[in-house]
Amino acid sequence: MATDLVSVTADEPWLVIVATVGPLVAAVAAIGALFVGIQTVRQRTAADSQAQWWARVQWAAGLALEPDESRRSVGFDALALLASSPLAGPDDQAFLAGLSFDALRAVQERGTADDVEFVPADDEGFVRPSDARPVVEVTRSEVAAARLRVVTDRERGRTTPAWVARLAATSAGG
Repeated sequence: MATDLVSVTADEPWLVIVATVGPLVAAVAAIGALFVGIQTVRQRTAADSQAQWWARVQWAAGLALEPDESRRSVGFDALALLASSPLAGPDDQAFLAGLSFDALRAVQERGTADDVEFVPADDEGFVRPSDARPVVEVTRSEVAAARLRVVTDRERGRTTPAWVARLAATSAGG
């Protein structure tokens, strides 16, 4: 049998090379397959996270468009939280900012000059300012929409209009 081995190696040297390198090639292929598998799992996890984030955005946006004031407020608050997620890309930020436009436009139509005081419309115990500044009553959802705008502007590196920042800082009341 030893003579058979010697005759194989003497007659066919490529067989010895294949027998020696074969396990190394198999090990490299296994490591490559492991790497590809890990990358696939990471991509799938990221895609699943993004899909779940988007489902939450859809839920919150639905609330933000509700006629009920308290539900609308919860929707805008949830959108502000979702906007601060690392899953929200630049296009997502722009979309989320756009959801606040109608609510902020309604406030703007009532007045947003520098000397305007924003006060909660639904807080009966709120003491109105006695200085002669004009007062604009705002709802909780309008304040929450302003907070959403502040978050999306910050995430996109944009400057928030001063009146929106003041509105966002307003105590929303009841």
